[in-house]
Amino acid sequence: MKKLFSLIVVLSMLSSCTTEVRFNNPGFQAYRDNSLFRAIDVKAYRASNGVITIQAMAENESVTLSTTSSALGTYLLGSNNTNNRATYTSSFDGEDYNYATNAIHGPVSAISSLSSTGTGYTAGSAVATTTTGAGTGLTVITKVNSSGVVTSVKVSSPGINYYPGDYITITGGGNNATFYVMNIVGSNGEVDITDNADGTISGSFKFNAVNADGNPNAEANVNFQYGTFYKIPVTPAP
Repeated sequence: MKKLFSLIVVLSMLSSCTTEVRFNNPGFQAYRDNSLFRAIDVKAYRASNGVITIQAMAENESVTLSTTSSALGTYLLGSNNTNNRATYTSSFDGEDYNYATNAIHGPVSAISSLSSTGTGYTAGSAVATTTTGAGTGLTVITKVNSSGVVTSVKVSSPGINYYPGDYITITGGGNNATFYVMNIVGSNGEVDITDNADGTISGSFKFNAVNADGNPNAEANVNFQYGTFYKIPVTPAP
């Protein structure tokens, strides 16, 4: 009987812990470089221009997510739109370590949809590109319809030294199929807002952020994966 009672107590405790992890309301958590980040305090604010800022605090750590609005959808980080942004700060032995999804030069991580579909193209798996910026080496996979119009484009090789917002032209055809660089390897990510009902906001996130102030004691990057935020009340920005 004592063994049965002990087993019931253990199972009850495990069930309680599982419920707490999954159903915190409001809640904010993620894995930072494979270690659990779990907020003990989280708030969300709406600025007069519609920008949403979520601030999540843990012991000696904080994460801030910003998006241009609370509308449902995916917001890319590390682009040249600074309203879509993530930051992470930690403190240790009186020193602050600051990371942000700043726009940086580097290999291409994500590209926009085609801004011009072009003419006279044939499909390819490693099609060269040109740019108005300093980047080199970006090649793309293209699909083309029977009229020579490019219907889709994906990164084949990310190249080097590109910058968010760089204007890219696919070579071949009429040299008139174009798109933009959205963000760069090492500083990128996304916030996906999945619910905004009843004055609250919920969704998921992931991002890579770079050492924002050149602190020589800080790592070059920090990585957040499997992030979730749930039923965070949104109030006007102070």
